[in-house]
Amino acid sequence: MDYDKCVMLLFDGARFDVFNDLLKADKLPNIKKYILSNGTFLKGYSSLPTTTGPAHIPFIYGIYPGKANVPGIRWFDKTTAKRNIMTNSDIRSYVGPGCFSMGTDVAKNYIPLYNYFSKPINILGFLDKNYNVKLKTDRIQKTLYYIYAHYTGKWGVVDYFTAQSVKRYIEQGNDFIFSLFPAIDEITHLHNPVHEKVLRQYCKLDEFVGEIFHSLSDGELGKILVFIVSDHGLSKTHTHIPLVNLSKEEGYLPIFYPKILRRKYDIAIMESGNAMAFIYFMEPVNNRPALYGEFNIVDKNKKFINRLLSHDGIDFIAYRIDNSSIVVRNRHGEIIFDFKENERIKLINIGDNPLEFKVDKDSIPLSESLNFTMNTNYPDSIVQLRQLFNSNRTGDLVIFAKDGFDLRERYEWPEHRSSHGSLLKSHMEVPICTNIKLKSTSCRTVDIFPTILYKLGYNISSNIDGKVIQ
Repeated sequence: MDYDKCVMLLFDGARFDVFNDLLKADKLPNIKKYILSNGTFLKGYSSLPTTTGPAHIPFIYGIYPGKANVPGIRWFDKTTAKRNIMTNSDIRSYVGPGCFSMGTDVAKNYIPLYNYFSKPINILGFLDKNYNVKLKTDRIQKTLYYIYAHYTGKWGVVDYFTAQSVKRYIEQGNDFIFSLFPAIDEITHLHNPVHEKVLRQYCKLDEFVGEIFHSLSDGELGKILVFIVSDHGLSKTHTHIPLVNLSKEEGYLPIFYPKILRRKYDIAIMESGNAMAFIYFMEPVNNRPALYGEFNIVDKNKKFINRLLSHDGIDFIAYRIDNSSIVVRNRHGEIIFDFKENERIKLINIGDNPLEFKVDKDSIPLSESLNFTMNTNYPDSIVQLRQLFNSNRTGDLVIFAKDGFDLRERYEWPEHRSSHGSLLKSHMEVPICTNIKLKSTSCRTVDIFPTILYKLGYNISSNIDGKVIQ
């Protein structure tokens, strides 16, 4: 079929298992009717960090956040930071007004999906930077709606605005519409992933799908390539780990959001989704990412790492040991990934593998890594850790919280009762719905970008990470 338009509806925070259960229970009849009756439902695998914003990069650019050099919802750049008041090139938070900087932070040699269309529109999305094409955005409306919803808790109003905007822009002939529906994510943060208010919002989004597409004829709908996607899931949180306070107890002077106006500091702590955090040690290396053999010689750093490993709420930590090798470690064991060979990964396991997959080979093909990890609690862990550490803004140490825990106690209002950001299955697995027939039953979210280009007849750049879904 020849498509001349594309509509992407991003249901922020939608979990695959919750979505799938609602589909099976016939609670999403409009998605079934307008999208899946002649289309495909896939299990998608998100990207690290599994957070709003960075996890949108695969959809818009076809690359991972690490390649984009946007590795977290908050990050610190040791290569530019000096011991003075921070600037935007040194430190970033995409929470609040900083979200509008994300598009300009993406590495410049990647082309956004908008550029393939003549009348693209971004509705409430973070990534609204474009090149060589006029992109319509709604920054003022987004700011006002988000302030209103943040203080009232009425996130359904924001989803309603998005749905009405999508419907209007289809009628006006916009040929690419990227739209963000934030309510599932925000309501889940306030409650839990299967709370009745959360489930009600899934069903409300299904109603919006019906409102968007019901007035279109079969011929009109047949010309529109539709993807309903999610960026990440969430897990219920019962305990907040005061990571900043733990660092202070070890004698550090930390910078962290929102306390970044500190002239003297020796550590930076940057959380993403609250279930994953970057640690940047300023001793002994303060001008680039440090390797384990460098930062671990400092006694204070070593004590802090040991304290983290012994904490009941820490799942595992990860760090670089050289420019091509990463270690994932918990109190019971570690696994080393050696990426020197482009197409194969060398594996060295000592004790229990923190990532759970069976290690019975010295190496595996990179192309098989998703299947190798798919049935663990940390799907696609190998590729995701590799791409995350491709960024020089990724921390010296990356900390992952256990299911039920997160890493930020203060400065999160209202309190988060659900979290995301990590490699947990509940964060990584997301629903993907499209109105095209595909043979595949699963994909990575980074595969949506080249699939759209392929279906619209465009050439696909060789510098992206995604593959066309078959």
